[in-house]
Amino acid sequence: MRAAIEPDPERPVTPAARLLETCFLTIYSGTCRLYRPLRHVIGALVLTVFALMVAAVVQIYPVSNWDMVAYTASVLESDISDPIELHDRSYALLKENVSEGEFQALTGDREYRIRQFEDPDAFATMLGFYRLKLGYVETARALSAFMDPVKSLRMISMLSAVAVAGVLLVWLARHGALMYGPIVVAMLIIADFGGSAALLSPDLYASIFLLLAGFLYIERQDLAAAASLIAALFIRPDHLAFIGVFFVFALIYGPGRWVMTATFVLSALAYAFVLKGESHPGWWIHLWFTHVEYVPTLEGFDPPMSPVIYLQMLVRSTVRSLMSNTWLAALLALVIFFAKVIKPAQMADRARILLYAIFTSICAKYLVFPHYETRFYFPYLIAMGTILLIAWHQQDKTASRSNPA
Repeated sequence: MRAAIEPDPERPVTPAARLLETCFLTIYSGTCRLYRPLRHVIGALVLTVFALMVAAVVQIYPVSNWDMVAYTASVLESDISDPIELHDRSYALLKENVSEGEFQALTGDREYRIRQFEDPDAFATMLGFYRLKLGYVETARALSAFMDPVKSLRMISMLSAVAVAGVLLVWLARHGALMYGPIVVAMLIIADFGGSAALLSPDLYASIFLLLAGFLYIERQDLAAAASLIAALFIRPDHLAFIGVFFVFALIYGPGRWVMTATFVLSALAYAFVLKGESHPGWWIHLWFTHVEYVPTLEGFDPPMSPVIYLQMLVRSTVRSLMSNTWLAALLALVIFFAKVIKPAQMADRARILLYAIFTSICAKYLVFPHYETRFYFPYLIAMGTILLIAWHQQDKTASRSNPA
């Protein structure tokens, strides 16, 4: 047991303070002795319970956003070709699955939502933003055989929360690091895991496959990692940025270079196919729509490219990231941890390659499309954190063996 505090000659320790310190250290030491043999079980349990709690909250207290209407329509349009019928059915399903107050907010609280609710043709022009998430839409469509599309979208969010935790548990267990479960939970909270799970969006679903790809690549399962990356691409095509950066780093450093090269080529072809086949309005219109204004219809909308407006988007997005989101702070903390704690030369080659590729891809993605919401960076932040946590764990074990107490 650690000794009690030594008295300071300039500030004598009272008997009450000494007793309090002794009691605290006794309790602390006893807790550590009980915790140590069970630390892996406790760490796994904390992470599992947290993920199940988030999944339960997603189902019990679902969050409603306007995108759920568009995703619902994307699921339905394989069976409904008439724009008016598709519009009416999508909003009818929305009304069945949200409260009256939420329905009013999603259909009447601003000009854009009012126009989408009242104008089926304007609504139809928006679906190009959503139907290109083929993997997400097709999964919801498959689940719609058993439940309505809105419930299927919520089911995907719930199962994605559990699956993300499952991948992280396997990753930690593989490296004997399950005791860090509480730290991973803290990382998940900072990276807005709960918010990503609550929204009906493909972000967390794609995160499963991105995290799985990272784990499989480190485990030298290159073909399985490639398949996971392609799955993530079909769920959210903008992950092509990461696949491209990852391929470059693999090509330079060596491990997995040919598989990742083939993965990038296939992904680029798939990306071009998806964007052409699913009527996406294009990069600049999407950027304008996200950062300048929600135009009520994309029919005939074609704003000229402007470097000045693009710079304004970057500044505005950065301010919003700093004021109301956590991803920049989390990224900075991870970079500082790497610089101050980790010895890169002692990291496994594949872990180091993956870490560098993730960091570079975050910067590249932000320059290409400056998203300000943390959910867009969730899988990258969690993968970086997990890599660094395991590297720290391995280096600490090596140091302990080299310098036994």
